[in-house]
Amino acid sequence: MRVCLFTPTFLPRLGGAERDADVIVRGLQVRGHEVFVLAQDDRLPEPKLPYPVRRYRRPPSQHLWPEVLTVSLWRAHRAWRFDVVLAFYGYPNGYAASLLRRKLGFALVVSPRGADLYPNFHALRKPRVRRVIRQGYRRADRIASISDWLTDRIREEAGMDLPPVDLVPNGIDLQEHDAMIAQARARPPKLPIEKPFVLHLARVAPVKQQTLAVEAVHRLRDEFRARKIGYAIVGDGNGAQEVREQIDRYRLGDVVKMLGSRTGVEKAWLLDNAMFGVSTSREEGFGNVVLEMMATGTPMLASDIGPHRALIGDRGWGRLFSAGDVEDLGRKLSAMLHEDLGPMRDRALALRGRYHIEKMIDGYEASCLRAWQSTRG
Repeated sequence: MRVCLFTPTFLPRLGGAERDADVIVRGLQVRGHEVFVLAQDDRLPEPKLPYPVRRYRRPPSQHLWPEVLTVSLWRAHRAWRFDVVLAFYGYPNGYAASLLRRKLGFALVVSPRGADLYPNFHALRKPRVRRVIRQGYRRADRIASISDWLTDRIREEAGMDLPPVDLVPNGIDLQEHDAMIAQARARPPKLPIEKPFVLHLARVAPVKQQTLAVEAVHRLRDEFRARKIGYAIVGDGNGAQEVREQIDRYRLGDVVKMLGSRTGVEKAWLLDNAMFGVSTSREEGFGNVVLEMMATGTPMLASDIGPHRALIGDRGWGRLFSAGDVEDLGRKLSAMLHEDLGPMRDRALALRGRYHIEKMIDGYEASCLRAWQSTRG
C-alpha cells in the first residue's frame, strides 16, 4: 500500500500533530508500506528524514479558496501514485483531498487532530469554513479519530451521516521512552530548575492557558516559597511573551521558571523528576503530554475537558479541575502539593501499556487498508 500523509503542520515544528505525523509515517514504513508526506511549507530548515517529503505553500485567503490545495496534491500523486491519502484535519486538507479522490482513484482517510473542531477555532467566523469542515469529513472513505470527544465534535459539525469512524488513540513508544529516562538518570542534564518542582509541559499559546496557571501560582506564592517548590513552564509558542510579562508583573521569577522548548534527555529528566504535571488547556484533541506523564508515572492535574476526562477521569492517577476556573485550579493545586502522590504514580504506571505506539500504528494501518479495499471492491 502506498500512502500519502497530507498535513498542514509538520516537522521541524514541535507539537502533538507534528509528532504524530512522524510516528505514523515511520510506523507504516516499518510494516512494509511506502509512505510519502505532503506538508505545508513553514520556511523552516528542512529536517533529514527517512522518507520523501514535498512542501506546498499556504494559499492566500485559504478559507475562501481551499480548492487551491488540490494542485499540490495532484502533482504529488503524479510523482508518487499513492493508493491512500491520510489527511490531517477536515479543513482544509481533508476537503481538498475529497475533491480528487474519485478522479485520481485514491482512498481517503481523514484524521481530526483537534484545531478545526475546537468550538473556539478562530476560522469558524470566516466565510465557507464551517461548510468546508463538514464536507471534508463527510466525503472521506473513513475517519480515523483520535478521541471520542473529537468524534462527537465531528457529528456536531457534520451530522450523523458520516463514513465509518475508527477510534485510533495516540500512543507512545515505551521502549524509547524508558531508554531516555534511564539516560537522564545516568547523566542528569544541567537545567535552570531544581527539585522539587511542578511541571507544565505544553506549547505556550492562548489555548493552553498558561496564564491561568501563573495566576493560580501567584495566589499560592507564599506556599510555593515556604516549601521551596518551583513551577516549570516548558515549551515555546506565540503566547510566551504574555506569560513572561505576567510573571514579571507578579514578581514570580523566583518561583515560575520558563525553560523554553526541551527535548530528549532534558525533557525526560523533567518528566521523571516533577512532583506532578499540570495541563490548563482549554481544548485538546487528545493530549500527548498526558501520555508522557502516564508513561513516566507522573501524576497530573488537568482541566476537565473531554480528552482529559477519558485519559485521567476517575482512573486514580490524577485530578481534574473545572476548566478555566482559577479558584478550583488553586484549590486542587494546593491539595496536590501536600498529598502523598505515591499511589497515583503506581496507578499511572499500571495504565501506561494501554497506549502503546504499536496499537496506534495498528489503527492507522487498518483504517487505510479498509478504505483502500473499499475503493478497489
